[in-house]
Amino acid sequence: MHFKRNETVRLIIFYLFTFFIAVYFLSTSIRNFYNTEASQLRFQVTKSIVERFDLSVPEGTGMRGSDGREYSWLGVGSAILAVPFYIAGKLIGGTPENAVSVMNQIFGAATVVLVFLFSASLGYSRRASVIVSFLYGLCTMAWPLAKSPFDHNVETFFVLLSVYLIYLRMVDKKISYLVSSAISLGIAFITRPISMLIMPCLFIFMIVYSAQRLNFKSIVKPVVRDTCIFSLSFLPFLCLNFYYNYYRFGSIFETGYSLIALRAGINFFKDTSFFRGLSGFLISPGKGFFYYSPVAVLFFFSIRNFTKKHLGLGISFIFIIISYLFLLSKYLYWHGDWAWGPRYLLVITPFLIIPIAELFESGVWSGKRYLKAIALFIFALSLIIQIAAVSVDFQKYFVNLRFEEKVEFTVAYGKGVQPIAEPPTETYFSWRKSPILSQLGFIYKMAKDIKDYRDMEASERAALVEPFKRDPGYYIFDFWWLYKYFLDGNYSGFITALILLLIAIYAAVKLWKVSAYNDY
Repeated sequence: MHFKRNETVRLIIFYLFTFFIAVYFLSTSIRNFYNTEASQLRFQVTKSIVERFDLSVPEGTGMRGSDGREYSWLGVGSAILAVPFYIAGKLIGGTPENAVSVMNQIFGAATVVLVFLFSASLGYSRRASVIVSFLYGLCTMAWPLAKSPFDHNVETFFVLLSVYLIYLRMVDKKISYLVSSAISLGIAFITRPISMLIMPCLFIFMIVYSAQRLNFKSIVKPVVRDTCIFSLSFLPFLCLNFYYNYYRFGSIFETGYSLIALRAGINFFKDTSFFRGLSGFLISPGKGFFYYSPVAVLFFFSIRNFTKKHLGLGISFIFIIISYLFLLSKYLYWHGDWAWGPRYLLVITPFLIIPIAELFESGVWSGKRYLKAIALFIFALSLIIQIAAVSVDFQKYFVNLRFEEKVEFTVAYGKGVQPIAEPPTETYFSWRKSPILSQLGFIYKMAKDIKDYRDMEASERAALVEPFKRDPGYYIFDFWWLYKYFLDGNYSGFITALILLLIAIYAAVKLWKVSAYNDY
């Protein structure tokens, strides 16, 4: 049932967004944006669009295109969305890089709000809906990836929004929801083309939802009509993607990845085993999804009852999860390194978390204390893992692995493309090299040694390892306000951090009070 958006719901949305903006800004870094190739590449595309009305990137940052200039091999969606942030950064007199770098925190917080809206729209109480939104925002990879420079937060937001709007279309019968859903998927698609995987799942939902209420003959016409409207609304984004491909690489079907494979002598979908990738996602210590987001395991205890109540959505959620898992398991770089956790799977995380609202409305949750105790333990464990993740720069693990533990990385070279250096596959299946356990070790050592930190500049004659070992991120917890103190001797960051913390506490208290009443 679609809930009425009254004043109380608007207050929840406001406090929820405020809380997560404060928390995500409090835990963000000044380093990831500058240290990651992908973020710099997207920024250069944005800069090129604003400053030169062009799409090329500076020499040495991208890959060679059909006209001899260099281009990004990534989707253009994030670069376009970053344009207003870039312009705002220039207008307020700051650096555009800093303005663009907050985009992930904003989309991360917006996705949390969307999880709440989706759950509440399904008829779950405000309290249960607020809880699952907190579980998504604080107890899954969503938090550490909100401070990372990748484009998965943008993809996740628009994919979830597309599914949510299709649900509203089926409930309220408004064409505007259908068109908006297609536009949302279109934005996700030009950001990360793999988002196309959810289109069949949307059609499955429409068919199942309609079949529950009408006979077969009656559903054919509305489903065909909706499919045509959706496809026509999506078409401009498909055309934009074709144009972008042709502009860069001379073919509407060339995204750049097949050129990378050709030039580097690799095959993205033949040089790895499907079962190796799947087991890596599910059980490997290095990239196992449920190690990085333990709370998601509660999906398996809630999806059955959730699907009984919401058959179409339950089936669609399962198809979305399986579609991403199966395709990415065959991908050569399924692990998505260098990064924290299996970052490619952030997009399926909301679909694993939303059904958990069913647990909070069930007799099992209220009637069996030991089950509640187990669930609370999982919540706490998930939260601890995310706090550990945001406390240390994720790149420290890979620098330590390569230069301290002397693990030989595999490197793929190719003319006109950037080299790809990755840990060997067996690293992901070794508990001794688990990033989560390593992160806890880093935190202990940093807490012990941080008082002795001295900022030192690497000399030009230093060995390759020395710049990394003298980098402040090697010794300081990865929070912008802490860097400000240790690098500049400035205490103002602590004052701003305290203000953000007080805002988060205030918003959390108000949320708990406001969500106690249910007047849908």
